Amino acid sequence: MLEDIKHYIEHSIDVKVAILNNERLLMKIYQAAQLVISSIRRKGKILVAGNGGSAADSMHMATEFAAKFYAARQPLPAIALCADPCVMSAVANDFSFEYVYSRQIEAMGRENDVFIAISTSGTSKNILNAIDAAKKKNMQVIFLTSEMLGATYLQRADIAICVPSNDVPLIQEAHKMIEHLICLEVDKEFNY
Repeated sequence: MLEDIKHYIEHSIDVKVAILNNERLLMKIYQAAQLVISSIRRKGKILVAGNGGSAADSMHMATEFAAKFYAARQPLPAIALCADPCVMSAVANDFSFEYVYSRQIEAMGRENDVFIAISTSGTSKNILNAIDAAKKKNMQVIFLTSEMLGATYLQRADIAICVPSNDVPLIQEAHKMIEHLICLEVDKEFNY
């Protein structure tokens, strides 16, 4: 019984160690934070979206920006696109669930904004449509995904951060850590 628990923890640690030992991946995390910082300095905002657990992550990340991460600092403009059930249900009903995020980006996205797209598989159609909508608006795109994804949408993102795993729960854990690392760098920049 305890062996399964230990085994899971060991695999979780392995994924994080793989990230820790990958200088290129660490640099992408740093560059993602710099995109967010640059956007905020240009009076842009951060739009974040994902599905399921990644939707919860998008709300968590937007909260870290708008409220605080570690430090009490100025609130930063961030919106989780999954947070308005009225918009989500209207778009899903009137168009298709594939457009629940892209319609919001079309409505609210601006050139100085950053879209943080979160998809463990990298194949969620509503996330991919949102990436396309963001690029049409000349927004910067950070794509948190995994090594399960093919190259097509990795090239559409300005920064694609691929967790070195194909285990969905472990990818989600790593995404949470990466989101916190981005928040950490942003916090340092805007701390009073």
